[in-house]
Formats: sequence, structure tokens, C-alpha cells
Amino acid sequence: MKMNISMDFLKPIAGALKKYTALLPSITITVVALLLLLPTMLIGSKVKEKMETSTKTAQTVQQLSGNVPSKKGPQRIQNYMDKLEASADKIKQYAVQSSQRDLVTYDYVIFPKPLDRSSQIFTEFGKRYRIAVEKLLEKMKALDAPSDDEIRAETGSARRPGADAYVRPGTVDIRDPAANAFCLTRAQEISVYANPSAFRWYKFWEKYEFSGEDQALEDCWDSQVAFWIYEDIVETINIMNGGTNDVLSSPVKRLLGISFAGPVIAETRNMNARSFRTERNSTRDIPNYITLTLLSNFLDNLPTARICNEDIDVVHFAVSVLVDSRFVLEFMKELCSEKAHEFYPEFRAEGQPVQSLHNQITILQTDLKVVDKTEPDHALYRYGKGAVIRLDLICEYQFNRSGYDEIKPEAIKKRLGQSDKTSKSPVSPVGGAPKMPG
Repeated sequence: MKMNISMDFLKPIAGALKKYTALLPSITITVVALLLLLPTMLIGSKVKEKMETSTKTAQTVQQLSGNVPSKKGPQRIQNYMDKLEASADKIKQYAVQSSQRDLVTYDYVIFPKPLDRSSQIFTEFGKRYRIAVEKLLEKMKALDAPSDDEIRAETGSARRPGADAYVRPGTVDIRDPAANAFCLTRAQEISVYANPSAFRWYKFWEKYEFSGEDQALEDCWDSQVAFWIYEDIVETINIMNGGTNDVLSSPVKRLLGISFAGPVIAETRNMNARSFRTERNSTRDIPNYITLTLLSNFLDNLPTARICNEDIDVVHFAVSVLVDSRFVLEFMKELCSEKAHEFYPEFRAEGQPVQSLHNQITILQTDLKVVDKTEPDHALYRYGKGAVIRLDLICEYQFNRSGYDEIKPEAIKKRLGQSDKTSKSPVSPVGGAPKMPG
């Protein structure tokens, strides 16, 4: 049996397909695009995350790269540390050298104990000491005001009969034009007023009498320590007065004195010779060392709280000067400034001296008073037209023990309570072979 199947039902479909055949490529592309869109979106999201991560990583690397030391960095750091170490060593060296100072004389050995047992070496030390003080005055270009005897000898002036209380008996009348002119001439010939009595140990050695080796050795040491401090005061005045050639224009007008026993008391015109004359023992101006048992002659409380210890010796002293009122602060600053000195290694005058620096003064207390130039005590002085201030200072001076303990006498070490642990082992006397004068 033969079956006839009609395909007519496909004609509408074939017609539709024929009708939209032209759209088939677009439809295909659209379908493919839709199929690809989803994975593309997923991949794009991951790529974006990776890009952000990479960007952050790049920024971090860039920041870190700026802090990466160069290959020369370690060497530079080592060089810097070497410089710091060298600087620290230099400071330590200066601290030690600050107390390695020039001695008054090297002609014979005195410190830490004399090689020669003759008492004559102490007498000779005193002579050299006085010469050294006189040289300090020469460096300052200093003289005191003319005395009444000098004025009378120069001008022939005499005290006026019936003169009032302004003129003490035996003194000249400074209202005399000739006397006034002579006083003015003196002021124009010097840079600062000062006399040897400002340095109290000068007077002590003037009429020295030997009273035993132990006491003589202490006197030599105490006056030597005082002299080192004298030098710094004089150097300060010299720097302040610089190129001035007369007292009238000098910032520092007058050195009244330097003292370790107490406040400075300057000799005045109203003092008679007997009241100013003192016994030999009272002129020992022993350096005021500060320890737990040796107290300050000037202050009840210690502003710096420094006392003698294993490393340093601390000394208090007073200094008084008359200063132009415009230079008071500058004087104090200069007093505490760094100063140059030289010394011979091992305290022997052999070879070339070593150049070094020291800065050992601290001001503890100040007192200022305006000077009344019309007072009798200033009658023979000419300070210039400006205001003048009396400046009284209490100061502290430090010595480094490792710098000078090798020449410090044992009696001084005992005075300061230095134990065997803090003192260096005993050493033989330093210096050249003894040479007795004459």
C-alpha cells in the first residue's frame, strides 16, 4: 500500500525562513556575543582586581625605593660614627689638657715633692712668682692711680691748710689743677688700673719666711693654683680692652682684686697703712676647694651642686672689677669663654710646648653697684665720662684631676680626701734636674 505524505505544512515555515534569511548572520552574532559577554565580564572583574593590586604594589615599591640606602650608605654611616668618636676623644683630651698648665718655674723640681731639700728653692719660687705676677700687670698695661707721694713729687702739691674733711690729713688735694692733670695723664698712659695687691699671693711671697718643707710645699701649690686662675682673669681683661690705649676708653677700668678667702676688699685712699697691713699667715689666700667637709667661703648653697670628686677639683673664688656699664654682660660672657694655653708634656720644659684650650669658669653669683666717681676712694682715678659699675662675681673653677694629679703634692690630696683608689699611684718628681740659683 503506497502512502502519500504531504509536505505542504512545511511551506509556511520555509517561507518564513526564506523571509528572514538575511537576518540570520546578525542573529548569530548576537547570540554569540551574548554567550561571550558573561565570561568576559567575569574575566574583566578579575583583571581589574589584579590591576588595582598591581597599582598598590607599584606605589609601595616606589615609596620603599626612596628609602633604600645606597651602596655607599654603610661607609658614610661608619665615617659619621668615626667623626663622633673622634670628637668625643678630642673633648676628653681637652678636658685632661685643661689642667695641664704652665708652671711658674721649671728651674728646679718642686712638685709633687722637691728633689732638693734646701729651703732656698722655696725662696726662689717666691721670687719667680712675684716676677710672674708683675708680667701679668705688664700684659694688661696696668698701673694703679698715682699715690699722694707721687703727686707731691711730680707737682709739688701739698695739702691745703684748713682743708675740709674731703682731704684726709697727709693726702694731697686733688682739687689742685696740677694734681688733677697728673691723675688724668696716668689714666691716658695705661689701659686699666691694677696693682700687685690685687693678687694676694704676691704680697705673701714678698717677705717669705721658711717654716718647714711641708708647709712650704703647700704654699707653693696653693699659690700656683691661684696663679692659673689669675691668668684667666687677666686674659679676660686683655681681650675686653683689646686695642684701647687708655683707661678712659677701656671697657674694663680697674681690677680691684681676686680672692679665695672671702669677698674682695680693695685698698682705698681712706685706709691707713697700719689697718691694711696684715700678718704673713693671714695673707695665705688658700684656694677654696669644695668637698663634703670643705665648704664654700662665699655661698651657703651650691648652684651647680659640684664638689671635688674622682674626676675634678672644684674651687670657688671672688673677683671684682670696675666696668663700663655698657660692657657688664660682655665681660661675664668673656670670663666664661674658651681660652688658649700651652704646656710642656709631663711638666718638663723640654721641646716645644703643646697648644691647647680650656674653659673652666662658671659664674655662681653677681652683684652690681653704680660707682660714685666723686667719692674719696675714687678721687685719684679717672674712668672717663660714661657710667661705671662695680661688678663683684663669685665663680667656680674646675680642674681635671687626670690632668694634674701627677704633680699634686700628697698633702693636698689628703686635704681633698683623695683615697688610694682615686689617686694615681705615687710617681717620682717630674721636671728636669734641680738647678739651684747662684
